[in-house]
Amino acid sequence: MDLKILIISLISLFAFDVSAQEDSLILTKNYHFKDGVYLSFEAFQSNTPDYKWSELKSNLVTNPQTFITQIQYVYIRTEEKETPLDLDEIWCVSLAGIPYLRLQKGDTKKYLTTFAGLQLRGKICYYSFEDYRLVQIHMHAYNPYTGIPFRSGIIERKKNLKFEKILNFETGEIADLTVENIKKWITDDQKLLDTMNELSVEEAEEKLFKCLLIYDDRNVIRIKKRDVIEEVIVIEEEENDE
Repeated sequence: MDLKILIISLISLFAFDVSAQEDSLILTKNYHFKDGVYLSFEAFQSNTPDYKWSELKSNLVTNPQTFITQIQYVYIRTEEKETPLDLDEIWCVSLAGIPYLRLQKGDTKKYLTTFAGLQLRGKICYYSFEDYRLVQIHMHAYNPYTGIPFRSGIIERKKNLKFEKILNFETGEIADLTVENIKKWITDDQKLLDTMNELSVEEAEEKLFKCLLIYDDRNVIRIKKRDVIEEVIVIEEEENDE
């Protein structure tokens, strides 16, 4: 009597060979990612969400105009039960094709877990968000008759500030959108780097986002495809009948 045991294992592999262009897609500035929840940068990088929204129960509010999404809870649904998903384990979510990156605790004072949408996708991605911060303001009290200040001091006021960030799609590194950081990240485009170096500080600040658009248009990057390969192992055991 022959006893055959068939063991099938699924192994997920990342295909990082960019020369196989037929197996990858160009990441354009308006590229639509698959909707769902991504638990890691690698999952986002390969456009393979760990959970589809159909597998989840969630309570969230999103504003496409401000590119901000806030999530109260997410549950993983199965036939038996609903298991809460730790929001701090989420790297990003995708809604209507737009990826929203989870902001860190210190980035915002909002009560709910907050995600900022990638307004520009490419080799260097861009996103922004606004939040209130306490800022110090110099105040002066003036004599109404002479117009001469007779008292001055520093007070703190809440001010709504805009924070702009860039994401390196190859490494996952996140940095502030500054002239210095952009120059560090575009060293593979010497022509653009030379152009930026020729600009004054004011001109570079004014044309910073335009330089970012030019860089992404000229430096194509592709979605890294995740392949699933079936590995079949057959174990044969021979038994002799008495």
